[in-house]
Amino acid sequence: MIVITIIITIAWATTTWLLIRRNRRINNRIKFLSEAVAGGDFSFTFPEQKRRRSDRVLAESLNRVREMLGKARQETIDKERYYAQILENVRTGIVAYDEQGFVTQTNSAAASLFGLPVLTHIRQLDRVSDGLADMLLVAAAGDTRTLTLHYGESNRQLSIQVSQSRIRDRNLRILVVNDIHNELDNKEIDSWISLTRVLTHEIMNSVSPITSLSESLRTLVPDTSSELYKGLDVIHSTGKGIEGFVESYRQFTHIPTPAPTLFYVRGLVERAVRLVQGGPEHSRIEFRWSVEPEDMLLYADENLVGRVLNNLLKNAVEAIGEGNDGWVEIHAFLNEREDVIIEVSDSGDPIPPEVEERIFIPFFTTKTDGSGIGLSISRQIMRLSGGTLTLRTKPNTTFVMTFGS
Repeated sequence: MIVITIIITIAWATTTWLLIRRNRRINNRIKFLSEAVAGGDFSFTFPEQKRRRSDRVLAESLNRVREMLGKARQETIDKERYYAQILENVRTGIVAYDEQGFVTQTNSAAASLFGLPVLTHIRQLDRVSDGLADMLLVAAAGDTRTLTLHYGESNRQLSIQVSQSRIRDRNLRILVVNDIHNELDNKEIDSWISLTRVLTHEIMNSVSPITSLSESLRTLVPDTSSELYKGLDVIHSTGKGIEGFVESYRQFTHIPTPAPTLFYVRGLVERAVRLVQGGPEHSRIEFRWSVEPEDMLLYADENLVGRVLNNLLKNAVEAIGEGNDGWVEIHAFLNEREDVIIEVSDSGDPIPPEVEERIFIPFFTTKTDGSGIGLSISRQIMRLSGGTLTLRTKPNTTFVMTFGS
């Protein structure tokens, strides 16, 4: 009896020890799995060649869990890369930051709009505008702010919208930043284009029949010296003049779609200067130009950009006046945001404030023989090229062509 009791006790102890040992092995494998997954390591595999069926089943199950977790992790990484690529390619600035002001997500558009090389903490925005960081740290969801930034003589007007989100127990604020200055300019240009199309269409519909009829009636009058013939000739000439006048305005609404290519800015500037300084009436004007760096490249429609540059140089020469001493300067360079900047300055008389405010308005001109569409067309070309054309009046009259990077 005692022997049986001893045998049972030994068997029970052995079974308990084996169960504890097996349980320890299972726990160790599960612990290894969890630690490896937490560290992002999915390269391991549990050996499935086991003598016991239960060990094989455990290894197969753990490997299946590893595969599912690895697949889920890879899908998450792929989605994050996809959304990050979308975020980086939108022109709207996006900044996400936590309650301490640390930036968790941003894109290059935001850094460019704020004029910063990098943005890692919201306090960096105090360099852009005093008090901006404090305002954003206390901003509530739904708040909208308008901010005007000054870059030398030029301004940038930003619209900042604030929203809020909670991710993984963290409260995040999200800024949506847009340059509304260009947006307002684009709406104004669109309005002028629509108005010009309507006016030119209506005028041409009225004038063309008169011109055609007067030309036909002239052929029916045998005496070219008669008052009737002369009157018809005046009507015909006037109609042709109006048609030519209207056709010049059509250029404002029918600018060809840019066909961008990569070209050297230096060559563009050299050709433009050579073209405008060739006339003898410009012999007393000094033409200066510089391109920094000399091998600067620009991706745009070279013919259209050259058209803008030639128009600005022509205006600069006219501002100095025929036969007067003066200078015209072209300076091409890269700003801190890697934008290509081409400035055209002249020593002519300063532009009065009342003219400065209206200088880009279509049909506005101070010249007796001007059409008032040269600068309007130039600004429209720059807009279609993804750039801007602005005016700076101090210390000298300077037109600034800006091509975003």
